[in-house]
Amino acid sequence: MWQLLRKELLHILRDRGLVIFILYAFTLDIHLAAQGFKLIPEMVSISVYDEDRSSRSRALVEMITSPAFRTPELIDDRREIDRLLNDSRTVLTLVIPSGFQRDLYRGGASLQVLVDGTQSTAAYLSSAYLGSVIERYAEGVSMQRLEMIRGLPRVGLEPRIFFNPLARDDLFEGINEFFMVVSLIGMILPAAILIREKEYGTIEQILISPLSIRRLLLMKMVASSIFLLAMIAFSYQFVLKLWLGFPLKGTIHEFLLISLVYGTATSGLAFIIASVARRFSQIGMLTIAIFAPMLLLSGGWVPPEALPEWLRRLTVVSPMKYYMDLGIGLLIRGAGIGLLLPKMLRLLMLGSILTALGYLLYRRRVLRME
Repeated sequence: MWQLLRKELLHILRDRGLVIFILYAFTLDIHLAAQGFKLIPEMVSISVYDEDRSSRSRALVEMITSPAFRTPELIDDRREIDRLLNDSRTVLTLVIPSGFQRDLYRGGASLQVLVDGTQSTAAYLSSAYLGSVIERYAEGVSMQRLEMIRGLPRVGLEPRIFFNPLARDDLFEGINEFFMVVSLIGMILPAAILIREKEYGTIEQILISPLSIRRLLLMKMVASSIFLLAMIAFSYQFVLKLWLGFPLKGTIHEFLLISLVYGTATSGLAFIIASVARRFSQIGMLTIAIFAPMLLLSGGWVPPEALPEWLRRLTVVSPMKYYMDLGIGLLIRGAGIGLLLPKMLRLLMLGSILTALGYLLYRRRVLRME
């Protein structure tokens, strides 16, 4: 058994292509996901058509500043708006109508925001951010008017953000990509080990050895788990904490325990993939076919609340959903193992079912080869 475990570990380390892919996934891929793009608007081009040309309209324009927006481009002709939007020279155009200052004091001022919706996500985020700027401006005007009236009570709003006070989008995106990498490699690595055995022609030699199929799969599962846990610990310590500087809560031992439980599910899926795939090149296609629905149901890209009701009910069968909830609860929220134990038990139950199913399917395929 020890010699078989040693063989499997050497088999993984000597596969240069697979090792390079895993190293890239656990280092540069996570860094690019965390630092490569921003979810908040940054240096968005905006133009302003100010018909009012009053002190109040100028005060509003002065609030549109970097880093969210570039310096607003002031235009004098309404026909210029269409040309800028059609040529994609501006994403947003703010139109301040004539009489804005007069209507503002009367309590009925209105503005117009024209948005280039070619890139829907960028248009939605930038227009929402501009809406928050206008909201702050309106709130400031209202407070100034209230200060002129004595005796009226004032209500101050102090928002508080829990768990991520600075609202860092790179924190969630980096950890989210980390979970995706663990899920992807957790399926590819065991499946690759099983398929390589068939391609090298050594599976027949193992079948006539004293080892049973159960022990063979157990050692392959243990070897891939050891290598995967080592890469998780390396990425956790040197990429997430040192390179990206994430303020992770919890301990690495607790996270490795959660990852070990999750490994039962990914290994079971790997056995299912290996029972269907006939060549190493087919592993990637089958992995994507399983990984894409798991990702959709996990809440990593789309919040579960935004899914249709029937899809929301299916999230209970996605092991990645449990893993992301456990990982975020531990690393960002700082929840203890005691609070996470119920979800860990559900994940272990789901992983055991997938492992048993994968074992039966792979064993059935191996027995056909005899």
